[in-house]
Amino acid sequence: MAATVSVKESNGATPTASTITNARYKTEDTYATDTSNPLVKPSSGTNYSFWKFHYLNADSSPTGTIDNVKWYTDGSIGWSGCTLYVGVHSIYSQATGTVGTTGDVFSAASYVAASFVSAVPLSIGGSIDNPSTGKITDYIVTQVGVSTSASAGTLSQETIYWRYDET
Repeated sequence: MAATVSVKESNGATPTASTITNARYKTEDTYATDTSNPLVKPSSGTNYSFWKFHYLNADSSPTGTIDNVKWYTDGSIGWSGCTLYVGVHSIYSQATGTVGTTGDVFSAASYVAASFVSAVPLSIGGSIDNPSTGKITDYIVTQVGVSTSASAGTLSQETIYWRYDET
C-alpha cells in the first residue's frame, strides 16, 4: 500500500513541525494562516517575508522506498511586484527579521521559484525506506521579496507541486 505523505512546516527556536495544506508568507515566524503581521510594501528597496522551512513527511510507511523528490511551480507566480525565492537546505534555521516589517534575507533561498517547472524541477535530497515513517527530505526554504511596485492587498493563491517516486 502507498504511503501517506504530508507537507510539514517547521517554525520557532526549538522547531515545531506542523502539517500544512496552505502557507501564508508573513513578517513573523509562524505557520498560522491568519492575517497578523502581513508582508509590508516598502517605500524604497525590498522587504522580505520571514523564511519558510518545508519538508515531505511519511505519515505511514511506504511499501518500499520514497525517493527522487522534486519541487516545482506552474512557471508563473502571479504576485505583481513580489518574487518567490526558493532553495534547499539540509538543516533547520529559525527565521529572523523585524516582526511586522521585514524578514532577514536567507541566502540559501536564492533561486526564483518560477524557474522550476514540471520539466525542470528542483531536486530535493532525502529518502525513506519501509518500515520507517517521518521526515523524508531536506528542507525547501522559501521567502517572498516585496518591491515598491507590489500591489496592495491579499495576493492570489499559488500552487506548489511536490513529486516523488515510491517503489
